[in-house]
Amino acid sequence: MEVRLTELNENEILLYLGYRGQEYPAEVEVQIKRCEKEVLAAAVPRLIWRRLPVEEVHSCGLPPESRDIRELLEGCREVVLMAVTLGQGIDRLLAKSSVSNMADAVIMDACASTAVENVADNFERDLRKELEAEHLYLTDRFSPGYGDLPLAVQKQFCTALDTERRIGLSVSSSMLMIPGKSVTAVLGISESPKLLRKRGCESCSLFRSCIYRKEGKSCHEKQDHS
Repeated sequence: MEVRLTELNENEILLYLGYRGQEYPAEVEVQIKRCEKEVLAAAVPRLIWRRLPVEEVHSCGLPPESRDIRELLEGCREVVLMAVTLGQGIDRLLAKSSVSNMADAVIMDACASTAVENVADNFERDLRKELEAEHLYLTDRFSPGYGDLPLAVQKQFCTALDTERRIGLSVSSSMLMIPGKSVTAVLGISESPKLLRKRGCESCSLFRSCIYRKEGKSCHEKQDHS
């Protein structure tokens, strides 16, 4: 499957930067655009994935006692393991900018985080379309370090995908991925549709003018407490 890094969602970049609906100068917008271009130029996205029967998922490091994994894969017959990295060039760019211009470094870090999620999103979208032809359905993706899925599974997960040899992605003794801008995740394949999580604020057309974000909230929270 083709690895695709497409136009970045600037709302998502702003989320990583802690944007809460406040005004910011035009020159900051220009700075974000410039940093975005540098990150896209330095990125060499690579992806590896594997489709296997759901019965084999625990041999890949995913603990059977994880409630989140059980819920994710409930009713699924297969699983997909995936790993994405933007490559060492991004790490070098971030290291260089952190010495020469810390403001740029912060923005580039946000752009790179958005970029690696973009590659993962595009893969998920493409796979979802392929599975539709088989009358199968894909769950959301879930990554080590979230919920009750410990970060400690990262090394066995990457071993199962042979990421170091295939895409140059390794895991340190402290469970940090190298290169840093990398993502691993598991998804389930089901014969019936699965409820997907709602997209976040970054997908909303009112993101930049939202009165709730200026209060540090979301419209969902506002509705829940009204």
